[in-house]
Amino acid sequence: MSHQHGPDCNHGPSRSAGPRTIQVNDANKAPTMYKDIANYLKNAKKSGLKARQGVFNGKRFEYFKGKRGIDAILKEDYTKVVKAEKALTSREEGSKVLNDLGKFGFILRVDRGDSIGGKGSPRILQPNPVQEFKEDGYYMWIWEGSKVKLYMGAVGLVAVILAGVLFPLWPNFLRLGVWYLSVGVLCLIGLFFAIALIRLLLYIITYPVLPRGFWLFPNLFEDCGIIESFIPLYGFDPVKEKKTSSKKVKDSSSAADAKAATATVSTVEDKKIE
Repeated sequence: MSHQHGPDCNHGPSRSAGPRTIQVNDANKAPTMYKDIANYLKNAKKSGLKARQGVFNGKRFEYFKGKRGIDAILKEDYTKVVKAEKALTSREEGSKVLNDLGKFGFILRVDRGDSIGGKGSPRILQPNPVQEFKEDGYYMWIWEGSKVKLYMGAVGLVAVILAGVLFPLWPNFLRLGVWYLSVGVLCLIGLFFAIALIRLLLYIITYPVLPRGFWLFPNLFEDCGIIESFIPLYGFDPVKEKKTSSKKVKDSSSAADAKAATATVSTVEDKKIE
């Protein structure tokens, strides 16, 4: 009895089904608690979870390692930000929370491939067929969060561009106000550069005279607030610790060894005399 293989045949050599498709749920329909957890994890300052850059389907996405995500959830700030009933105390509980994030469509388990441009460049990411949370796995953010701020920023940018284009139609008092404002901003920028130049000249002049370099507004270029940048008014270079040269240390150790050897020899000679 003859048989022809067709599309409904259930035996014979199997055919490739093509690339697998992983169904992802809509994270926007998830409970509010999980959105708070996702926002907490995406905030590197609060959670301490630093995301890396990867390439998925030609686009850049952020991803993190599983154990780092658990470490972030077990922090004390997690309970304050997420407003959970109780703090998580075990890594198993943290794994369950991150596994739920995957089920609701916030993260996707991926496998890392080669770098697209050598060392230090983003790696190629591919979806893992087993979407189960593991500490040694990598997880890509597929939830972008609320886009309200993005839309508001886009509307604001368009409004600013239109206002600039229609500047000739503005009333005279508005155009005069913009002129005064621009002059004021330019004066502030010029004052800042003048202060930077003066403090540099003072440092160069006082460096050969004073034991330590003199700085006017020492925190001017530090990573701090505007007011803190001008406090204190002046300062000096930090005191440099004098490092003993290796030669001096070697000489002192050699002298100490010589003294110890001399003392040993004299002790032996005294015993022989006795």
